[in-house]
Amino acid sequence: MRLMVFSVFRQSSHSRVIGVRSLENGISSNGKRYASSWRNERKTDDKIEFKWFLLVGVFGTMVYVTVMQRIQEQDHSRNIEKYKKTFTEEEWTKYINEIQKKRLTLEAKEECYLIPYTFNSQSYAKAISSTVDNLGGAGNVGVVDLNSLVSAQLNDPLGKAKYHILLAQSLEAEDANAPGFKYSFTYKLKPGIFTQIVNDEILRLKSENPSLGRFLILNYPPNIKEAVKFEQNVCNKDTLLVLDNKLADSDIVQYFETVDKVINYKDLTRKSPLIVDAKAVPSINPEPKSVVESSIVLKVLPDEEPTADAPAITKAQYKLRELQQPIREYGESDVDVINRLKKLQK
Repeated sequence: MRLMVFSVFRQSSHSRVIGVRSLENGISSNGKRYASSWRNERKTDDKIEFKWFLLVGVFGTMVYVTVMQRIQEQDHSRNIEKYKKTFTEEEWTKYINEIQKKRLTLEAKEECYLIPYTFNSQSYAKAISSTVDNLGGAGNVGVVDLNSLVSAQLNDPLGKAKYHILLAQSLEAEDANAPGFKYSFTYKLKPGIFTQIVNDEILRLKSENPSLGRFLILNYPPNIKEAVKFEQNVCNKDTLLVLDNKLADSDIVQYFETVDKVINYKDLTRKSPLIVDAKAVPSINPEPKSVVESSIVLKVLPDEEPTADAPAITKAQYKLRELQQPIREYGESDVDVINRLKKLQK
């Protein structure tokens, strides 16, 4: 009997111990879970979630800060003090050598004469004909009319002209009474498109007659940016001809006037035909020879005054140097350089 009582007591004691341990864990002896267990597990899960959230937040902040620092390093407006605001002649030469790797369309001593305002009138046809004669005669001068070229693009019957879609969809108006370029468009076209149209026509004329040495371009340039593109991509030996002084104060005339590249057609002396040898111009630029940096003689402007047919930017920079001004300030385009010179000359 004693044995049975002790055995029962022992079993009940063991059950109580198990029950206590189970209750500590929130589980009763009958397998039920209590709220205390859920709270403990919830607290543990919250701690783990907070740690991961904190880790992701720190990592994301580091990535954001790194990206913003890179962006600011590339933003000249916020870090302008880190960049040069002016170029010396040597630094400018290096810069020019990098961006002028491609050849000009005309670089075999060809000459281009630009007439921005023909006034689209037959009364000036005689003046244009006289100009062609003075430049060497009809057979030796390539005549290009921007208005005619754009009209051909717009009125292409098959709609397959190179710029037909772009020009036709953005055409706003055609002003037959315009003094020069007579088309306007609904939005600002990328600078250089009209220069490219002119360039394509020059190439066509050169393919028909490779010895052409002079070109007369009518109703061009329509604006200053196109004039800059022309000197950069087509020909840097350009002269502006005026048929009338009615628009002597226009931006285009003033732009060329600043660098002494404007002539009245009446003052143009008769010239003998200019014949160029197309074979003398290499089809590709030769690879530059590798030389020691210290042995390079860098020079952007000549010691003597540029010739009359020198590029407009060269003349402008030469005059700026004479005025003891930077030949190009940070961020300036060719147009900005010439406009700065114009302000200094006033």
